[in-house]
Amino acid sequence: MKQITFSVKSISDVLQNGSLKIPEYQRPYKWERRHIRNLFYDIREAFENKVSEYRIGSIILHNKDDQNIDIVDGQQRLISISLFLYYVAQDNLPEGAANLLKGKYVGISQRNAKENYDEWCFLCGLISKDDLDSIRNYMLNKCKVSVIEMPSECLAEAFQLFDSQNNRGKALEPHDLLKAYHLRAIDKPSESTVEKWEKFVDDSELNLRDLFDKHLFRIRRWINGDTGLYKKKHGSELKFTERFIDDFKGVNLQKNEKYPYLQLYEELLNNNIDFPSSINMPIINGNTFFDFIEFAYELFKNNFYEGNIVDGIITEEIKNSKEIKGIVNSKKSIYSRNINLYTNLLATFIDRFGKEKLDQEVCEKVFVWAFYPRTAAKAIYDTTLANYAAGGTFQRRKCQKLFQELAVSATPREFVARIDTDLLGNLTSADIINKLNGEVE
Repeated sequence: MKQITFSVKSISDVLQNGSLKIPEYQRPYKWERRHIRNLFYDIREAFENKVSEYRIGSIILHNKDDQNIDIVDGQQRLISISLFLYYVAQDNLPEGAANLLKGKYVGISQRNAKENYDEWCFLCGLISKDDLDSIRNYMLNKCKVSVIEMPSECLAEAFQLFDSQNNRGKALEPHDLLKAYHLRAIDKPSESTVEKWEKFVDDSELNLRDLFDKHLFRIRRWINGDTGLYKKKHGSELKFTERFIDDFKGVNLQKNEKYPYLQLYEELLNNNIDFPSSINMPIINGNTFFDFIEFAYELFKNNFYEGNIVDGIITEEIKNSKEIKGIVNSKKSIYSRNINLYTNLLATFIDRFGKEKLDQEVCEKVFVWAFYPRTAAKAIYDTTLANYAAGGTFQRRKCQKLFQELAVSATPREFVARIDTDLLGNLTSADIINKLNGEVE
């Protein structure tokens, strides 16, 4: 077996290789003008200070086959440098740089490349042609990168390295790793798939990190009676991190894994029928995973972020309606964990029975359940939240695992009937509101 190699190479040595390519699992090219300026002035300062060898980070390459070397890590810098070289001397472009610039990229990558090329044009226009040629030569020959090269049989190791860092050495988000993992299961990923994902990543109201961390991870854990807590040296944390990434790695129907629980999906696939989406559906690799995320994103965004569905159900004619709406829409940090409980349980209800079945009674009873801990404890922590939702305990007393109760309820009425108000001190929504108002005062 070939060995993993470590070396220090000049930018020229790296970009002369015509086999360089960006693998499909990589994220789009997302550097902005500010990154170009930082790179330009860093290199220019090193050049002017006559630094004999200037290190500009590390790259990871995977020798996929005889014709392709995948850039596992470092694409942002290498594409940016290639854009600079194209401006300075496009007729004398290193073969690898030319290959990178000819690659097939999604729209967001193309837009960023155009913006950054314009930035190079502006910056290079500030100095003389002689200085520009000198900086080009310095960049190619004196700027060095640490190169880790992985042989073809080490795809898993290459992917693991991709998992562990991005172009600046910062740990990738778990959703970045999932995107990479599931893109690998698609023969020809569509441009729209990647663009939708990136749109979700950057959404100012509900970004992808929060969709996984605050909603999907918790619901899928809690509905199975698992708190989602991870024990650390000092206490526990409730957070979707890389250690839980397997929760969203699934099965590949194309590999004919004939398990009974997948029979429905196999039949639908064979008959070219769209799969039914659900928050708690089995995770199926590839395009189905991206469809699942789009479904979940729209469920939460449309019903709880662009506007709270509760506002249209709890009418002004109902007593305490204004107070309930004010609390579930509150931005006060003391309510944030209870609001999360409330939102996640209602989203699971909508997912199971449809939003047309969500009525005043359900909203009020779930409100009492979700905010009861806030009235009985001076402070609510993530451990309190998780143990209450999935563990069935609160202040060492038994409480209901309503996510599980919902999962086994055949109808909305059955779910409402299962809510044990005795365990909630037989409090009403009015009682909860009065207690919360007293606390605030």
